[in-house]
Amino acid sequence: MRIVMRGRRGQSFTLLVSTLIGTMDSNALIPVIAVYAGLLGADLWMTGLIVAMYSIVHIPANIILGRLADKIGRKIPLMIGLSLDAISVFLYSLTQNPVHLLMVRAAHGLGGGFVGPSTMALAAGMAPKERKGRMMALYGIAIAFSVLIGFMLSGVVMSRFEHDVMLGYDILFYVLSASLIVAVGFALFVKESEDFKRMKTDFREDLRNFLEILKRKLAMASYLSVFFLLFALGAFTVLAPLYMRQFGMTTVNVATGFSAFAVMSIIVHYPSGWLSDRIGTKVPVTFGFLTVALSLFLIPFFSDLPALISVMALFGVGHGLLFPSASAMVAHGSVREERGLATGIFYAMLVAGVAIGAPVAGFMASVFTIEIGIWISGIVVLVGLPAVLRLLRKK
Repeated sequence: MRIVMRGRRGQSFTLLVSTLIGTMDSNALIPVIAVYAGLLGADLWMTGLIVAMYSIVHIPANIILGRLADKIGRKIPLMIGLSLDAISVFLYSLTQNPVHLLMVRAAHGLGGGFVGPSTMALAAGMAPKERKGRMMALYGIAIAFSVLIGFMLSGVVMSRFEHDVMLGYDILFYVLSASLIVAVGFALFVKESEDFKRMKTDFREDLRNFLEILKRKLAMASYLSVFFLLFALGAFTVLAPLYMRQFGMTTVNVATGFSAFAVMSIIVHYPSGWLSDRIGTKVPVTFGFLTVALSLFLIPFFSDLPALISVMALFGVGHGLLFPSASAMVAHGSVREERGLATGIFYAMLVAGVAIGAPVAGFMASVFTIEIGIWISGIVVLVGLPAVLRLLRKK
């Protein structure tokens, strides 16, 4: 661990590992939590509420706890969040009915509300102004890896225990909980931001700071960018598997497509961050929006696996272009005293994008067709681009 502590690179590595593990648990549960709720006796309405409860708690928690991180420091909330996540994920294994599961989901969402703003604020404070794009790209890579590893982990564990599904769920919860305890160990060696100073503010001042951030063009461009990106991702996550299964494709085929998406996003992240440091965020943001929209428009034109995997990889390219620039904008558009709040709003918009995009896309697909639902999602992304570019011109 002493190696992990040394130097700026060591600190970055320690923080990125904490970020990866600290977000992996929620990603690992995305493909399996609805089925688990059904096994505990939840009906469709209760299953939907259980799935949504994480986001219902997580969205406001990001903003409130992000502001807390500005007042008491980022390291303490990070360790609290990782510990609460570890306990919550373990408690999944002890739930006996849907009500228990609903309560645990709420606690899990609260824990995640500590982790996101704390890690992002620490990452933004680690790099000088001219390297923030690259630092936030590395942060985005950690998030992307957490999605990839989380999905793979839940898939591998559950496939190994098809004969005893409940045991498979317990093993998954134990592995994730143990991983989070390891993340707490890494977080012990994360140093508080050098320029952090404790401060006291009242509710009125916090509200004033919140509104002030929302008035800033660069911050709003960041929030809108991540919202529309995650709206598209929510729609993509719901509709791409349904579209592929129409042609007899298996779960493995779908997982391969999503892996292609995640890998391409990871590959593109750092070059995108470097580009935003060199020429600004407008170019990668523009091409990110256009690439995401193009991939959504193209999906319904293909019915063979290689082509669909290629289009899903193209979506990953767009994601990799857009996410680092959106993250860098919130880092540039905030100062030290409010960075926790600013990153908390960013995470709230991120979660809101998925929480809105997924059900809206599902509704559109049920009213019309899956293909039209995918196209409408692409149109929504295109509608967002002019608004973001207008904010960037006015910054």
